[in-house]
Amino acid sequence: MTIEKPDILPFDARFAQYDEACGPGLAVLVIQDGTTVFKRGYGLSNLETKERIDCDTNFRMASVSKQFTAMAVAILEEQGKISGDHYIGNYLVDLPEYMSKIKVCHLVHHLSGLPDYGDAFFSSNKNKPLISNDDVYAYYKSQTKLDFEIGERYEYSNGGYSLLALIVESASGQSFKDFSKDRIFDPAGMKNTAIITYPSTIRNQAISYGAWPFFENIDYNTGNALQGEDGVYTSLTDMEAWIHAIDNNILVSPATTERIFSKVKTNNGEDVQYGYGWGFDQIGGMEVRVHTGGWVGFNTVIVNAHEVNTWFVAFSNTEAISSEDASIEMAKYYLDLDINN
Repeated sequence: MTIEKPDILPFDARFAQYDEACGPGLAVLVIQDGTTVFKRGYGLSNLETKERIDCDTNFRMASVSKQFTAMAVAILEEQGKISGDHYIGNYLVDLPEYMSKIKVCHLVHHLSGLPDYGDAFFSSNKNKPLISNDDVYAYYKSQTKLDFEIGERYEYSNGGYSLLALIVESASGQSFKDFSKDRIFDPAGMKNTAIITYPSTIRNQAISYGAWPFFENIDYNTGNALQGEDGVYTSLTDMEAWIHAIDNNILVSPATTERIFSKVKTNNGEDVQYGYGWGFDQIGGMEVRVHTGGWVGFNTVIVNAHEVNTWFVAFSNTEAISSEDASIEMAKYYLDLDINN
């Protein structure tokens, strides 16, 4: 028996309130079996200019940027310019001794033991300058020890992915921004995706805001120019192209794609729930590949329910709206899952 779907989808009706509120909002995308079945924006991308969020609005990806960084590493591995088993000192000059046994793969899978650097640099004070990836590396060069033995356990490391961007530059001979454009964004057909530099040249750029009811502009942070761990701006339209490139092995071979979505193990043989810029989780008892991001009010998520060939994407430009909740609402509908969130 065929179950008729309603004319107005339940999640669409819920998200439409962001249009009515005339505040910041949300953009969502669903792809099933290679076909886009839902794509829409809600609310405003810029409260000052009243520009609306649409399918071409570019949001800061925050940590979702890491999957592009990991793809850059995978591409260079196929070219023989990087090896995951190489020590990072092969690519980074003046590496301190305490980091000498870290391999590229340890950075990719968050197994390096590198300490967090954020407290030393991050600030929303607009009088303070933006920091760079070189500043992050300089911080690590000023330290003397790791937080734990390399490979001992998984611990998410933003700094590790900032170092991966430097490694990509060293191995490719290009800036990380140019390599990403030439080898990832352009071949994938992501025409308006870019890594932000300042002053910004991002087209259709969303601004980020704080929580309801004030929606304070919180778009500035001294960490905004970091690349590798963050920095990518993209839209729903370009995410369609990204997903198509993954599904069809446009950027790397099928064998490399399989490795991107494969789990590795700690020194003790425990599974690491993180591949090449993708985490592994469960939704309604179904394993999914997923990554979330959150920075200066932006929050983003991409979910691949690979067992049923379905993708969910959600971007928000305010702390008041959860992109993760939005993705779960869509999963409930399209996958007929009973999920409490």
